[in-house]
Amino acid sequence: AVVSTQSTGEFRTFQHYFKQINLRMKVVLLLCLLALSSSLLVNKNVKRIVDLTTQLAKSKSEVTVENAGPGSAAVYEVAVDSISVDNLSYISVTQNGVKLPLKKVADGLYEATLGSPLATGATTTLSVEMSFTHVLEPFPKSINQPDNQLVRVHSNAYFYTPYDTSEQTSAFKLGTTKVESFTPRSPSKKDGQSISYGPYSSIAGKTSARVTLHFENNSPFLTITSLKREIEVSHWGNIAVEEHYHMSHTGAKLKAQFSRLDFQRNPIGAPTAIKSFRTVLPASSRDVYYRDDIGNISTSNLRESDDANELEIRPRFPLFGGWNTKYYIGYNVPSYEMLGSNGNQYKLEVPFVDHSYDNMVVDYAELRVTLPEGCSDFEVAYPDYEITREADDLVKTYLDTFGRPVLVFTARNLEESHIQNIEIYYKFNSLMLYREPLLVANAFLIFFVLVIIIVRLDFSIAVDEDSEARQRVAYLVEELFNLVNKIKNTVSDEYVELLKGARNNKDAKAFKASKKELEVLYKQLLEECASVSKKIVSFAPTLTDRVSELTRREGERKSVIASVAALADKVQADKVSRSAYESQESAVLSKLYTAHSNIEDALAVL
Repeated sequence: AVVSTQSTGEFRTFQHYFKQINLRMKVVLLLCLLALSSSLLVNKNVKRIVDLTTQLAKSKSEVTVENAGPGSAAVYEVAVDSISVDNLSYISVTQNGVKLPLKKVADGLYEATLGSPLATGATTTLSVEMSFTHVLEPFPKSINQPDNQLVRVHSNAYFYTPYDTSEQTSAFKLGTTKVESFTPRSPSKKDGQSISYGPYSSIAGKTSARVTLHFENNSPFLTITSLKREIEVSHWGNIAVEEHYHMSHTGAKLKAQFSRLDFQRNPIGAPTAIKSFRTVLPASSRDVYYRDDIGNISTSNLRESDDANELEIRPRFPLFGGWNTKYYIGYNVPSYEMLGSNGNQYKLEVPFVDHSYDNMVVDYAELRVTLPEGCSDFEVAYPDYEITREADDLVKTYLDTFGRPVLVFTARNLEESHIQNIEIYYKFNSLMLYREPLLVANAFLIFFVLVIIIVRLDFSIAVDEDSEARQRVAYLVEELFNLVNKIKNTVSDEYVELLKGARNNKDAKAFKASKKELEVLYKQLLEECASVSKKIVSFAPTLTDRVSELTRREGERKSVIASVAALADKVQADKVSRSAYESQESAVLSKLYTAHSNIEDALAVL
């Protein structure tokens, strides 16, 4: 009846209004169901231990959970107290030693998916671990050099949870008996190096009981304010790693001026000073270096073992509260340690952060992975904490044409539990490996071809007659040099052999034939020398004196060779005695060797 009295437009308005009401009812119903599902679980017993012995606050809670509802439960909600939700660094839930998938629902609220749905009336035990950074506050904020550091932490005496808890206890491990104060909350007590709260019974969900603990803590408060981790992958068998650190001592600041004398006299008299720390590197790491802006830092030690290499980092100066330092370390590892392949498919598995020191805190970390040129189709599998992938970069190095891809990742508020691998999948054509060697080979080939062409080109406008004359003279001098040496090697030496053989060989006919052959050859060579000498003088008149000197020296050798031939004739004809032969042979050979030496000097001058 109502619809019949309204226009079509009014009907549509009513229909839209009804749909909005229906949507709101569905949302309210869904929230009610969520609230009902949460109320199905009850924490029967909680044993919580909070470790405050270092700069981190590490909480581990053993929770016995019972399903008190009518239906099965598949998820367990984990809540973080609002007082420390901004300082949460790591959270995990395990069941029977198996880590459960964890999903962030809202700030400070997570859902852990149980290994199997928890039936009605059934119980299971969960282990909830949390790590918090920067919750231990130095108090007082400034101290003197020999003073101990006192810290203050605000926490909850209860295990903060959205579920009702039947019974629970909390214990805070301090690592010291020097406790300035703590908030009493019955029942609570100080027992040696720990403070216990509870047992408490029938605690409603999301209930807080604020407590403050004030105690001594001289553990290193060393924070990596910025970490830049660079990994360069080479498919030739090497992965280069370099880490750039900016560090700060976030403990109580040094009130007065630093006294080097007091520190050298009693190093243990500065309990908050950080003198050194230990960095763990892969066991296969090699070529390790530790440097800063000044250069290499020699105050470091590398201890190698089968499991890992330990690098002892000792800064150039001890670190006190409020002091900063920066440095970088690098090393190489074989690619098979982190890189696997199946055909053209590759998988790179590297830690997002590595062990920098015990109980480390990293405010900001950046990972830059440089892959070989030509990689494509990137896929990334992240560890179980929040990592942001920034815009990819491109870097050009040696022999690159279009650049190497660089994958950039960032994360904040990290600690040792975040040392987990990030997996990068990509494609790479193996033929690209030979591109750079071919580029080098082609570059050298082109260079040498250009040199050959340029050397053979004549860029002069007119003919250089002087240059041509010098080239002709150089050629003629070389030819004369060869002729003179030929006279020595083929004529002079043969005459000496003829002289020595004449004593034993009495065949006059053979002797005369050999002598005649040498005389013809000698005459021919002398004529060629004279011809070349005339050409040299004609092209270079300035060399006339030097050519004349060489000709005179050659004449001297000619007369000595004639003496050798005459002596050989006498020996052949038995016209000389043995003693006379020996003395004449020695004299004539001495003159011959002197003539050779004089000719060599004349050639050198020419």
